[in-house]
Amino acid sequence: MNPIFSSPIERLPNEVLIPILGHCATPSLFSVCRRWQHLLTTEVMPSLYQGIIKLHFPSSSRYDSIPTCILNKLYQIEENLPVVKKVSTIFHQVFILAASLSPFEFKEKTEEKKAFTLSNYFSYLLNINRLLIWKEIPGGEEFLNQEKVKQLPLEEKAELFRRWIKNHKKNIKHLDLNLSGLTYLPPDIGQLSQLHILYLSENQLTTLPAEISKLFELQNLNLSSNRLNTLPAGLGQLSHLKWLNLNDNKLTSLPPEITQLSCLQWLCLNSNQLTSLSIKLEQLPQLHTLYLMDNQLNTLPQSIGQLSQLQWLDLERNDFAFLPPEIEQLSNLQDLNISNNKLTFLSSKIGQLAQLRWLRLNNNQLTLLPSEIGRLSQLYTLYLSHNQLTSLPEEIGQLSKLEELYLDNNQLTCLPISLGNLTQLQILYLNDNHLEGLPEEIGQLPQLQELYLDNNPLTLLPSSISSLLPQLRNFKISENLLKCVPKE
Repeated sequence: MNPIFSSPIERLPNEVLIPILGHCATPSLFSVCRRWQHLLTTEVMPSLYQGIIKLHFPSSSRYDSIPTCILNKLYQIEENLPVVKKVSTIFHQVFILAASLSPFEFKEKTEEKKAFTLSNYFSYLLNINRLLIWKEIPGGEEFLNQEKVKQLPLEEKAELFRRWIKNHKKNIKHLDLNLSGLTYLPPDIGQLSQLHILYLSENQLTTLPAEISKLFELQNLNLSSNRLNTLPAGLGQLSHLKWLNLNDNKLTSLPPEITQLSCLQWLCLNSNQLTSLSIKLEQLPQLHTLYLMDNQLNTLPQSIGQLSQLQWLDLERNDFAFLPPEIEQLSNLQDLNISNNKLTFLSSKIGQLAQLRWLRLNNNQLTLLPSEIGRLSQLYTLYLSHNQLTSLPEEIGQLSKLEELYLDNNQLTCLPISLGNLTQLQILYLNDNHLEGLPEEIGQLPQLQELYLDNNPLTLLPSSISSLLPQLRNFKISENLLKCVPKE
C-alpha cells in the first residue's frame, strides 16, 4: 500500500480496505469490514465528496450536476467512477502535488497528515495554492529552492508565504498568475491592497474568495479561461476597476453588484453560458467595449441603449432572431458583430448608427437589406457572407468609405449598378452566388485589389473589367460557365 494512504481502518478507501483484510480474515473481521465498507460507500465518502464540491462551488445546490462535472474535469476523473474512487483519486492527486512542492512533506508518516477528511483536503488545497502563487512572484521560486526551505513541511512554507505577503503587500502593484495551475485563490490575496493589475487567466479556479473585494486599487482583472460559475457580490466594491475579462468560464448569470463598477470600460464575457443579461447596464456609464460572443442570449436589456460611450459590441454566436431595437440608440458604436445568429431581417433603424465602421452580419438568414444601410457613411467593412440575399439595394453605392465587402455564399442573381460608386473598395467577395452577369460599372472600382467570383453561372465578363486588371492581386473566377474572356 502506498504510504501516502496509510490511515486508520475507518478512513481507508474502499479499494484499499478489502485487500488488506483478505490476508488476515476471520468471520468477525469480515463482518466489521462489510459494515465499514457499507459506511464508506453510503455515508462517509459521499458526504466528503459533497463537501469538496461545496468548497469549490459554495452556491451550488446538492443536486446540481454542473459542479460535479467540473470537479471531475478538474481532477481528470471518469464520470462513472464510484464516489469512493473519486474521493481516493482527488486525495491522491492532492498529496502528489503537495509532495512535489514540499518533498519532505510525508517524511514523518503521521496519520493526521494523510487522513481523508474535508479539513485535511482544505488545508492542502489552500497551502498548495499559496506556494503556486509564491513561485510566480519575482524571487519566490529561488527562495523556495533554498535547501533549508526545501526541507520544511508544506504548512510551514505556506506560513512563510503569509508573513512575506504581510511584509511586502504595499510593494506589489502587478501580479501575473496566468497559467499557474491554481485551483483555489487563497484569501491572502486580499492583503495586496495596492494591487493595480491581477492576471489569473488559464487556471482552474472554480470560485473567488470574498477577500478579493479588498483590492480597492485594482484597475485590471483578467479571470479568463477558468471554471467560474458564479462571482462574489464583493466584486462590485472594486470601484477603480476599468478592465474585467471573464471570457471562457461557466457563468450563467452576473451578480447585480457588478453595476457598481462605475469606472468599468471593458467587460468581456465571451464563451460563457449566459441566457440573459439581467443587470442595469445604464449604471456602467464609462463602458465602451462589451463582448458577449458565444453565449445563449436572444435579447438584451433595454438599458443597453443608454450606454452612450459604447464603441464595440460583439454578439456573435448567440440566439438573436432580430437586432435588439435599443442598439440603434448607440450613437458612438463603431463595431457591431452579430454574426452566427438567427437574424431573418435587419431593421431600417440600422441607419442611425452613423459612426459604425465595421458591421458583421455573416452566417444569418437575411433575405434582404433595408435601403437605410446606405446611411452608414463611415462604414469600412461589411460582412454579409452566408445569408440568403437575392438582391442588394441601390443605396449600397452610398457607402463612400467602404473598403471590404463580403457577399459570398448568398443567392444573388444580379448586382446594382451603384456598386461602381464604391471608389474606395479594395476587396469584393461574390463567390458562391447565382450571378449570370456583372454590371459594366464594376470596372469603375479604381482601388479594387481582390475580386472573387468563383462558383457562379457567369457566361461572360463585361469588357470594363479589363480596367481592373493592373491593380488586381487576386482574381478568381473558377467554376463558372464562361464561353470567352475579353482580349485584355
